Amino acid sequence: MTAPSLFMMVGEASGDRLGAEVMKGLAARNAACDCWGVGGDAMQSLGFGSVMAMDDFTVLGVGEAIKAIPRLNRLANTLIDRIMETRPDAILTIDNKGFSMRFARRLKKRMARAGWHAPILHLVAPTVWAWGGWRARGVAKSVDHLMCLFPFEEPYFTRHGVEVTVVGHPSAERPRPGRDEARGTLGIDPDRPLLALLPGSRSREVATLLPDMLRAFSILKAELPSLQAVLPMASNVASGVTAMVGRITGEGSGHDQGLHLRPQDDLDVVLAASDAGMICSGTVTLEAALAGLPGAVYYRPDWLARKLGNIFVERSNVVLANAIMGEQIYPLYLNDEFSPQSMADAALPLLTRPGTRIT
Repeated sequence: MTAPSLFMMVGEASGDRLGAEVMKGLAARNAACDCWGVGGDAMQSLGFGSVMAMDDFTVLGVGEAIKAIPRLNRLANTLIDRIMETRPDAILTIDNKGFSMRFARRLKKRMARAGWHAPILHLVAPTVWAWGGWRARGVAKSVDHLMCLFPFEEPYFTRHGVEVTVVGHPSAERPRPGRDEARGTLGIDPDRPLLALLPGSRSREVATLLPDMLRAFSILKAELPSLQAVLPMASNVASGVTAMVGRITGEGSGHDQGLHLRPQDDLDVVLAASDAGMICSGTVTLEAALAGLPGAVYYRPDWLARKLGNIFVERSNVVLANAIMGEQIYPLYLNDEFSPQSMADAALPLLTRPGTRIT
């Protein structure tokens, strides 16, 4: 008897980590599956068969997404052709909401024309609580079942007839190291202040945020000569990050200035070890909040997203950690609201009180 076939698709590092958790969960339940589709390093390390590169599906911002439509359409058609040929038992898309929803709608139509259907599930609810509940109607047309990470998301979708299961966020269940243990793992002096630079896992996020973060670190270093910084890098942006660090710091790795580059897999340890964070808006804000890391959130959307955001976005809900807690855990700074100097000014008081955590 052959194992069930599960098509999975992710488009970014956070989705890759969630996909790996799904695969681990299936294995723990002895639910052997042939998992294939589009996945990253974490999923492939568990035996996932990736037929396309995850990075090909990563776009950031409305303007970039519009430019990428012809390329993404070609990729979607190729994947759908493959699905129609192999007919997996189920389809699971993870996050990457803009592309995932369009892909699911197109796949549903192809399956209907062929007189065949496999259930389409999606993990990680679109952020309708930030952009407006009207977007939930599109989810109802796209997927058969939605898995939400947080209970507060469920009503936005059930009122539009979407079948929902709240599965929880795996980050909330993971054991976390203490500060000293994390410092030991990273090989970082426990008595020196440590700043986490978290510019995101997408190339555009890194390009628009990391230069200011690095310059802010240099400003802080002049105030606090003992300061160190740690920068976890997703594999898809690691080469670009390393090159940028070399250009801006004037040396190959930044290590002589106290900057430590780490793989994204070390994120939990980085968050536990650090005294403050400069954080890109996104899922990492929740990870940081769960670790108790103080800091501030920064983001520079593209020009079209800025225009639409001014009309549709509820700013108080943009930061995931703030939306979940119903209060401002992290201040949010957008576009021209921040500079290297203002970022340094926000971090300095946190770094002079090492060991302080948010609760």
